[in-house]
Amino acid sequence: MYRRYGERRVLTPGPTELPQRVKAALIRETTNPDLDPQFFKEYQVTAEMVRRLVGAMEGEVYIWAGEAMLGLEAAVANAVKPGTKVLVVDNGVYGSGFADLVKMYGGRPIAMGLGWRDPADPAVVDRWLEKEKDVEVVTLVHCDTPSAVYNPLKEIAKVVSSRGALLIVDTVSSIGADEVLFDQWRVGVLIGGSQKAFNAPPGLTILAVSKAALDRAREVGRETFYMNYFVWEEWLRRGGFPYTMPDVLLYALKESLSKILEEGLSSVFQRHKAARLATRRAVEALGLEPYPQCLECTCPTATAFKTPVPPAQLRRHIWEKYGVLLAGSWGPLEGEVMRIGHMGVQASPDHLVTAVTALAAGLRDFGLDVDVGRAVEAVVEAFR
Repeated sequence: MYRRYGERRVLTPGPTELPQRVKAALIRETTNPDLDPQFFKEYQVTAEMVRRLVGAMEGEVYIWAGEAMLGLEAAVANAVKPGTKVLVVDNGVYGSGFADLVKMYGGRPIAMGLGWRDPADPAVVDRWLEKEKDVEVVTLVHCDTPSAVYNPLKEIAKVVSSRGALLIVDTVSSIGADEVLFDQWRVGVLIGGSQKAFNAPPGLTILAVSKAALDRAREVGRETFYMNYFVWEEWLRRGGFPYTMPDVLLYALKESLSKILEEGLSSVFQRHKAARLATRRAVEALGLEPYPQCLECTCPTATAFKTPVPPAQLRRHIWEKYGVLLAGSWGPLEGEVMRIGHMGVQASPDHLVTAVTALAAGLRDFGLDVDVGRAVEAVVEAFR
C-alpha cells in the first residue's frame, strides 16, 4: 500500500482551501488592533470593499469577530421582539433553522412548509404575506448549502419590500460568488462569512444593515453588547472597536476581496456558474442524481447529489485513499446526499477535475461501473 496523493485537497462547501495569497496575508506582521491607527484604516478599506462587492453604499457595513452564526443571530436579535411574526422561508436546513432563532427571542415563526429540492417561489411568498398581513420580518437563505438549493433573492426581496416587511438574508454561501445588490434590491440585513467563497479562515462575520433595519433595531431596543449595532457605531466613530479584532483574519479577508475585485465581478460570477454546470454534468455522467431539481435552482457554490454508497463511508474512503475531502450533509439530509464545493478558488477546472476523479475512483472501489472519462470531459467542456 502506498499513498496515492501528494497533497490533500479540500473540496467541501466551506471551510475551503486557502489560496496562496490568503495564506501569505495570515503571516503578515501582527499588531495591536486596539491601538494601531493603521489597522483601523485597513478595517475601513476592507469594509469599503465589502460595500462595493454587495452594492451596499447606504446603511452600514460591519465586520465582526465571530463565525457567521454570530451575524445570523445578531440580525434576528435586533429585529425580533416578543410577539413579532416572522415568515420563515424554510426550504432547507439553514432556512428552517431561522425559526429556532426567532423563538429564542420571543418571536412567532410562520413556517411555509416548503420542499427542499426546489427554490422558493416569490409568488408563493407573496401569497403568504397577503394571508399573514401582520408579518414584520422575513428570513431567507440565498444558498442553502446542505441541499445546494438556490433561492431567487432579487425577486423575493422585491416581494418582501412591497409588503413593507424587513428581509433578513443569509448570503454566507453566495457572497463573493454571485451578484447581490443590497441597496437596489432593498434587503434589510445581509449576513456573510469569511470561510466560504472568500476562501479565508472561519472567524469573521460580515453584515450589511439597511437604514430600515437600524430603525427596527432602535425600536426593538435589544440590550446586548457583542451584537449591538449601535455599540459598533459609537466605537467606529471614535476610530476603534468595542473589542479586540483578530488582525490576521482581517488581513486574509482583505486579500481575498482584493483578488475578487481584481478579477472583476462579472468574471467571478460567470466562473461560478460554469463550475455549477461542470459539477452537475459530471455528477450526472457518473450516473448519480443531483439533489436540486434543476441547474438554475442549484447554488453556484455547491452541488449536492445522491449516491448508492452511504455518504459517510464513501467520503471517508475517498479522503483516506485519495486525499480529497468531499462533504456529506446535515439534519434530515445526513446520510442521504454528498456534496462538492465549488466556491472561490474551487470554482476552477483543476479543482473540479480532482473532485470528480476522486469521486469516480471511490465509486469504482465500491464496485460501481462508472465512466471517469465522461465525468472529466463534462468538467472540461463546461469551462470552454
